[in-house]
Amino acid sequence: MKVEKLIKAKMEREYFFIKGRCPIDAKYFIKQIEVGIKQEDNKSYTTNVIGEMTDYKYFLNDKKFMKFFMPVLDLLDTQKFQDFSSYRLQEAWGFKEGFTNYTKQHQHLPAVLSGAVQLSNHEQVLEFPQINETLESKPGNFAIFSSFLLHKNKRSVVDKPRYGLSFNIYNEFNKVFNKDTQGA
Repeated sequence: MKVEKLIKAKMEREYFFIKGRCPIDAKYFIKQIEVGIKQEDNKSYTTNVIGEMTDYKYFLNDKKFMKFFMPVLDLLDTQKFQDFSSYRLQEAWGFKEGFTNYTKQHQHLPAVLSGAVQLSNHEQVLEFPQINETLESKPGNFAIFSSFLLHKNKRSVVDKPRYGLSFNIYNEFNKVFNKDTQGA
C-alpha cells in the first residue's frame, strides 16, 4: 500500500438545533415506557442508553406521540430543512435512567434529524458538547437536532429516575439504506 496523502482536520459544518418547551402528557408517556421496558423486545442496557429502554419503534403508532409530533413536522416544513422534499419518522422510543444510569456520547446517523423530549424533573441534563448546548430535564423540554451532533449525559447520582422520549427522522433517500437502524 502506498499512501499519497492522509489528512485529519476539522471543518465547519452546517447543523440544525432547536430547543423549546411543549405541552406533553408526561404521566401517560411514563406509564407507557414502564410497559415497554418490560416487553421482550426492549433495548434495555444494549444501546448507548445505559438504562432501561423500549424498542426503537415503540411509539411509532401511538396517537398521543403523533399529536406531539405533528407540530414538529409543521416547524420543519416552515424551515425547508436541507435539500429534500419528504421525510418520515422512522423511530420513536422511550427510556428510563435510574441511579448510576447514563447515556454514552453518540450520534444518530444515518438519520438526518433526531429529537429528545424530557418527561420528568431531574438533575441530569442532555449535553451537546460540539455546540455547547444543554437540555434540562423538565417535562416538555425538547430538542430537535442534526443527527450527527454528539450528545450524552452523565451518570445519575439520585434515586429518582429520569424519563424521556427520543426519535429519528429520515429523508426518503435514506430509506433504501436503513433497514435496521439503532439510534440510541
